[in-house]
Amino acid sequence: MTKIAATLLAVIALGLGLAPAATAQEGASLEVYPTEVRPGAIFGTGIRGVCETYSDVTSDGFAAPVQLVGDPDELWATGDAVRTPGTYTVTATCDSEVLTTTFTVLPHQPPSWWLSPIDVQPGGEIWGGSDIISGCPGGPVGPVTSPGFAAPLQFTTGGNFGRFSGKTTAGATPGTYTATLQCAGTPIIGTLHFTVAAG
Repeated sequence: MTKIAATLLAVIALGLGLAPAATAQEGASLEVYPTEVRPGAIFGTGIRGVCETYSDVTSDGFAAPVQLVGDPDELWATGDAVRTPGTYTVTATCDSEVLTTTFTVLPHQPPSWWLSPIDVQPGGEIWGGSDIISGCPGGPVGPVTSPGFAAPLQFTTGGNFGRFSGKTTAGATPGTYTATLQCAGTPIIGTLHFTVAAG
């Protein structure tokens, strides 16, 4: 999935920008949306209110400072969160006033993915897959492996919204086996179980 596509998805998720801008008399506030994100996920940040001069938005929870774009009364941009869970302070200046808020990088979660069928005949075809947005953050690191496979399950097919899939064949020995998937965005290995039926 390209960075442009990922950013577009983030903007859509943010409701295509900020709500109607506040007036100067209402003051300015710094926001991050969503306030809780997965490690390495895309977020939006901006200043609600009128700012003639302003700084980048910075945080130890950001992979890099975020440069805001837009009009003085509607400043917004997207960035990438770090991969270390925690609650972080976010800072920017608006007309020399220091604005702060916080956001949280959530703990790592195991990948969400699928195998089908989970009951397969010896030598039968078995598929697996996920997506890089909500299932396998950062994308897969290598194929799915299992002692119950005749060969590792390689991901050869892509799809919309970062979907990916592939297939392999089951081994010849009946039994219940564990298949493992590693994703770049989480240190937790994803595991699923399947059964090779007695012939």
